[in-house]
Amino acid sequence: MSAQTGGDAQQERYDVAILGGGLAGLTLGLQLKKARPDTSILITEKRAGPAPEAAFKVGESTVELSAYYFAKVVGMEDHMENEQNPKLGLRFFFPAEGNRDIARRVEWGSPGWPPVKAYQLDRGRFENELGDRNVKAGNEVLDNCSVQDVDLRDGDHAVTLGRGRGAGEPFTVEARWVVDASGRASLLKRKLGLAKENGHHVNSSWFRLAGGVDLEDWADESNEEWFGRMWERGLRKFSTNHLMGKGYWVWLIPLASGPISIGLVADPRFHPWERMSDYGALVDWFREHEPQLAAELEGRDGDVEDFLKIEDFSYGCEKVFSRDRWALTGESGAFLDPLYSPGSDYIALGNTYITDAVRRDLDGEDVSERIETYNEHYFRFFEASLAYYRDQYHMFGDPQVSCVKLHWDYTYYWSFPALWFYFDKWTDLDWVKENSEEFEKARALQMRMQQLFKQWHALLAGRNFSDWFVPLPPFLRQIHDELGEHLSDDALREKATRDRKLMEAFAVATWAKAARLLPDFDLDLKKPVNPYALSLEPERWEEDGLFDESGISAREARRATKGLQFSWLDEFSGSAGAPAATPSAGDG
Repeated sequence: MSAQTGGDAQQERYDVAILGGGLAGLTLGLQLKKARPDTSILITEKRAGPAPEAAFKVGESTVELSAYYFAKVVGMEDHMENEQNPKLGLRFFFPAEGNRDIARRVEWGSPGWPPVKAYQLDRGRFENELGDRNVKAGNEVLDNCSVQDVDLRDGDHAVTLGRGRGAGEPFTVEARWVVDASGRASLLKRKLGLAKENGHHVNSSWFRLAGGVDLEDWADESNEEWFGRMWERGLRKFSTNHLMGKGYWVWLIPLASGPISIGLVADPRFHPWERMSDYGALVDWFREHEPQLAAELEGRDGDVEDFLKIEDFSYGCEKVFSRDRWALTGESGAFLDPLYSPGSDYIALGNTYITDAVRRDLDGEDVSERIETYNEHYFRFFEASLAYYRDQYHMFGDPQVSCVKLHWDYTYYWSFPALWFYFDKWTDLDWVKENSEEFEKARALQMRMQQLFKQWHALLAGRNFSDWFVPLPPFLRQIHDELGEHLSDDALREKATRDRKLMEAFAVATWAKAARLLPDFDLDLKKPVNPYALSLEPERWEEDGLFDESGISAREARRATKGLQFSWLDEFSGSAGAPAATPSAGDG
């Protein structure tokens, strides 16, 4: 990072002081400068000098929303194309026969490169470039700088800083806006007592391994059917690969600097913290649960570049934006879970709200009501996303439910949160208000379906599946591909309605499949089913209005979701062959 290396701040007052020079703070600095070039911005970072490559931070995987934000909004597309790894979507392998043959495991993913790009980020390399570009843009970046106090005032806020070993002689700067981007240090959240429990309790440990790993090496070279699922050999290693099991998942992310990032995320109710809290224990855990990965690590202790861990890492927050001209961004506010890589999405969304509010405020607009609306929308999105994870880890060893859940989670994500970000609609409050009914219906379906998945899993009673490839169905590939299209506002409104109706059909089709497991269940395929009242509790159906004539029939739902049937594993798993790889298949 090309930051000032000695002395204090170059001026006494700034429009914005950003406390933290990591991913959230540095991207915010560039976004603010692009939106309003005259804005004076100070960014402070406690680390001295450039960040190391590879063994630095996790959060290396981007998905569509964050990839678009970093590339297009922040302006880092050239760096990401030339200095980072392209990402061949998310890929999941579910447990089968002791996990001793990767080719026997049910696989969910794309056979080839998706049309909408995402990237794997070497965080050290990326943040160093962000720092350089902030300096070139005219922002002041102070490294080796600690925040000693923040005094939030009616007028300009006062930030007391110290530089160098022992924090040096304190000095104070004033700023109209203060943004906490300090990560888990959570300076303002702690000061203001904004911490909030979110009910999701999981642990993680991880390391970077020099030399990388290619999980295709784990399969028998003669298994032509397994290798033939992909457009060509060697592509799987470019995915964010996930090894799934009951109560856990493991990530494998290749980095452009050469190493691979490997991490375990686990629910302590199934996998105690002690089993993963040091490298030796983690390898022993792999030997038991992921033996092919454990075999890959044998004799490679010298390739391990770091080992890090964090216990009970998910948390909420009471507020992230304030009409008193302070804000929290990134992990300084709230954090969900690394599955689906939402951390950078929330950096993108939070920074975009902050940039819009700061720009309007500095130009003389009263943004008080707007900021309260941004808080409300941010946390409604956060709660809908938290439903992906909370009390879900026990299902991750269930290929049947998990593969359908993956389809569903991406249908919701690509149809609403990601798409609306691509078209810069989250700060367009008139647009959001006009289309709120569609979004709220989609959100209600999202919350309902996460409960349905848990009920379905309970009915499956531990059934095992193997030898099957689950690609994205055509309707989901279309939704993904439309992220890269140019749509008018009218077309976007029509798409919101179309996608919401598709979600209703998806929900009913899934319910009809799961409900077959109920005793004495007999469904009239022509009978309308209310997707907003779905459950697998027959005693509630009449009271909830499941068959109130307002919905869609199971037969209509199946027609609308053509291709979803390839994720009915009890009908296909273990058969010879799998759906053909199609060059149009997209993935997150």
